[in-house]
Amino acid sequence: MKVRKAYRFRIYPTLDQIVLLCMTIGCCRLVYNLALEQRRLFSRKGRSLNYNTGANDLPALKREFPFFADAPSQCLQQALRDLEDAFQRFFQKTAGYPKPRRKFVYESCRFPQGFTIERHRLKLPKFGWLKMAAHRRVKGRPTSVTVSREGDRWYASIACEVDVPNPQHREIAEVGVDLNVITGAVSSDGAIRPMPRVTPQEMRQLARLQKSLDRKKKGSSNRMKARRALARFHAKLARRRRNAAHVISCQIAKKHTHVAFEDLRLKPMTASAKGTLSEPGRNVAAKAGLNRSILDVSPGQIRSMTKYKTAWSGGECVEVDARHTSQRCSECGQHPQDDASTEHLPHGRVTRDRFVCPLCGYEAHADINAARNILALGRHRWSASWTTAGGAPVAACGGLRTRRAREAGTKDQGIKRLAA
Repeated sequence: MKVRKAYRFRIYPTLDQIVLLCMTIGCCRLVYNLALEQRRLFSRKGRSLNYNTGANDLPALKREFPFFADAPSQCLQQALRDLEDAFQRFFQKTAGYPKPRRKFVYESCRFPQGFTIERHRLKLPKFGWLKMAAHRRVKGRPTSVTVSREGDRWYASIACEVDVPNPQHREIAEVGVDLNVITGAVSSDGAIRPMPRVTPQEMRQLARLQKSLDRKKKGSSNRMKARRALARFHAKLARRRRNAAHVISCQIAKKHTHVAFEDLRLKPMTASAKGTLSEPGRNVAAKAGLNRSILDVSPGQIRSMTKYKTAWSGGECVEVDARHTSQRCSECGQHPQDDASTEHLPHGRVTRDRFVCPLCGYEAHADINAARNILALGRHRWSASWTTAGGAPVAACGGLRTRRAREAGTKDQGIKRLAA
C-alpha cells in the first residue's frame, strides 16, 4: 500500500539564497493573484479559464515583468496549480471562493522536480545546495519539496510516496475523544492529555511585542524589525502546539483502531464578536479570550492528525454530533429532556469537572462522561458503515464533505461544548 508522508526539516540558506527565496515567494504570490483576478474578470463575461490557460500566459508575464525570469519556472507553475485546486474545491462546495494571497501570510514555494536530497543538504534549481538539519532519514520516493518561512526560520517539507505493508487485521480498540479548553484531549478510557497553554508571562510578552509594532511608523525599518520579532514569538508558540498535537495524536492512533471526535465547526466558533458600526457586538473581550483559549488547544490539528495516522494503520476515524454529549448520562444513556415527566430536572453536569446523573445517580468526571457519549455515537456510525460494506470495516476518514454538511448543527452548542 502506498501512503503519502512529508518530512519537515529546517534549512539554513545563505544571505544570497534568502534574497532569492523571498523574491521567488513574492513572484509566486503575484502570479497567483494575477491569475485569480483574470479568472474573476473572465467569469463576469461568462467565460472560464483553467490551469493550461494560465501556464500558456506565463511567457507573456515574463516579458511584462522581467524579474519573473529570476524565479524558477516550476514554482510559478505550482502557484497556478494551487489556484486550480482552490477552484476545484470551490466548485465541489468543500471550500469558499479563493482569496488573494497576502504578503507575510503565504510564504512558501514548491519544487515538483529537479531537486536532489542528500543526508544533510538539499539542492534546488537556481539555488544550489542548502544546508539541512535532517534529524531522520527520508524514506520512499520524493515527489516535491516545499520551502516555507516561519518567523526567521526556513523549512523544507519533502513529500514522499512510501510503500508500507497492508494493515493487518488487529483487535478492534474503540475510543471517544472529548476536546475542550480546560483539560485538552480526554479519552473515554479515562486518559487525560493536556495541551501546553500560553503562560501569563508569555501573554504579557506578546502584548509588549504587539504594542511595539503598533507604535512603529508604517513602512519603516523599525516596524519591519518589530514585525519580525512578533512573528518569531508566534512561530515559537505554533511549534509548541504542533509538537503537542503530534504527541497526542500518535498516542491515540497507536492504541486504538477506531476513534470518534465531535463534529465541531471551529471557524464560526472562533469568529470575532465585534460586529459592525451600526450593530456593535457584545462581550467582545470575553469572546476574544474564549477564541484564544479554543485555538490554543488546537482541536482541529489534533483531529486531522489523528485521522491520517489511524488511516495509515487501517483504522477508522469519524465525527459525531456534539449536541448534549456533556449533559447526557453515558451509563443509562438518558437525558432529562428525553421525557416530559423528567424535563423539569436539571442536566447532570453539576460542576465543571463533576457529572451526576439525576435519573440513575451515576457519577463520573464530566469530560470522561462526554467522551463515553462520543464513543457511543461513534459506534452507531461504525456499525452502519460495516453494514453498508457487507460486514467489512471501511475507512471513513479522508472523504470530502460539502460546506453545507460541515455547517450543519448548532454553532452555540459547539462553543459551549468546547469551552466547557
